[in-house]
Amino acid sequence: MARGAVAYALIRQGHGRQIGGGSARSYFLLLEDPGQQRRGICLLPRGTEEGLEIRLPERIFSLRLGQPVRFHLASSVADTPYLPGEIAPLDDEDFIRLPPIATVVQTQAGSSQREVRVQLSTAMTEVGTLEIHCVGVEDAARRWLLEFQLRGDDGSTVVSSAVLPARFADAVQCIERIFGASSQPVESKEVRRLRGQIEHLLGKREDWEMPLLRALFDILLQRARRRRRSPEHERLWLNLAGFCLRPGLGYALDEWRIEQLCDLFPQGIQYVNESQNWSEWWTLWRRAAGGLPAAVQEQLLAELGPWLRAEPTKSRSRLAATIAGSHDDMLRLVASLERLPVERKLEVGEWLLERLRKNSEKTLGWWAIGRIGARQSLYGSTHQVIPAEVAGRWLQALLALDWKKVEPAAFAATQIARLTGDRARDLPDDIRAAVLARLLSINASVTWVRQVQSVVELDKADERRAFGESLPAGLRLLQGAGSARTVSTAATSEHPAS
Repeated sequence: MARGAVAYALIRQGHGRQIGGGSARSYFLLLEDPGQQRRGICLLPRGTEEGLEIRLPERIFSLRLGQPVRFHLASSVADTPYLPGEIAPLDDEDFIRLPPIATVVQTQAGSSQREVRVQLSTAMTEVGTLEIHCVGVEDAARRWLLEFQLRGDDGSTVVSSAVLPARFADAVQCIERIFGASSQPVESKEVRRLRGQIEHLLGKREDWEMPLLRALFDILLQRARRRRRSPEHERLWLNLAGFCLRPGLGYALDEWRIEQLCDLFPQGIQYVNESQNWSEWWTLWRRAAGGLPAAVQEQLLAELGPWLRAEPTKSRSRLAATIAGSHDDMLRLVASLERLPVERKLEVGEWLLERLRKNSEKTLGWWAIGRIGARQSLYGSTHQVIPAEVAGRWLQALLALDWKKVEPAAFAATQIARLTGDRARDLPDDIRAAVLARLLSINASVTWVRQVQSVVELDKADERRAFGESLPAGLRLLQGAGSARTVSTAATSEHPAS
């Protein structure tokens, strides 16, 4: 191995001979021609040597800036001597469509430019990536780099195997009617009907898969500014946006979507005296919690903490009383912030436990205790799980309850006593045995018993209990190395090649 490394270094410096046959395939960028034969433009002909830059000076492209875009490639091993920049039909079986790359091409700070004319420059690197530089036509100093992994699959791309429903465009028109730029008046009953209209066109929303959900979120995000037209507009936008972004991770460009959503946080809600709007506001952030960075989660805790802890008094303001009406939603949100520092989680858990002991908190608080003290995070890291000794103490409080009367207690105890296979997180055997005995005594779910006995994944019903609702179709929690991962089974074609 050492000799090979030395030989390679000498060849790189011009000493010795290198054996190489160039690229084994020709690579093409797919062109968007609706209704036409599928075509592609040759970026890199077969046989091109590694490191050789291929420029396409005769071809001008329009590159979208500041919004999600998807680039599609195809390859061919055919001996046909394609030329750089040549447009070829791709319907032949010799062409293989490759996993796309989804990205957001950033514009310059302060610029409102949404498209720019570019030329393409392509090269195959020695590590097996296809580098495509988009070079500005008017300003060649402006360059944007796209990289496609061609050797192996690191799992970072999403294979396109699904298309949007046939009536997706009709659903967009319905959304545009309510949240579009039109000055035409919209009655409250029309706003309330929108969700039903979308489901009529696209099917029950519980069955919507990730490509559709994220495509709808992108449509809503583009119209976020007009969510404040009325209390009904605001409630509906918050509800739909949160539903379509849940659980905040697991799909291409979700990190970018979360960034855009976080920009709305300082704006808050417009109709502050509407309790239902506050409920939808907190629910939106709970649904997106899986993708929220730790700093944003701390900001959320700081925002809702005082309202959550506020004691009811006769003299409290109307605003305080209105926000108090969304107490349950705030509690679900704070319990879902898995990236909070452990010390913050301990503060919340101890405060909740004290209120529960005084009967000044709803039984939902026990669900929150189970969520905060869970041994297996749904998306957080192992270092953000609270210490086993503290979890054991919280579990003793749960064991003191009548599980037949306090409905969330058994599930909460199961989450805290769950076996992970990590000795640093798992509770002692005798404590887990006590939980197991209680579960058996109340004829609890077989899956709960198994979670305490052995290392198993959550089933769909328990995912729903833990998240507070079901995960999107095409997304399933997997047992990971210390944290849960999400895997999307399909991609979308809502963003054409640019």
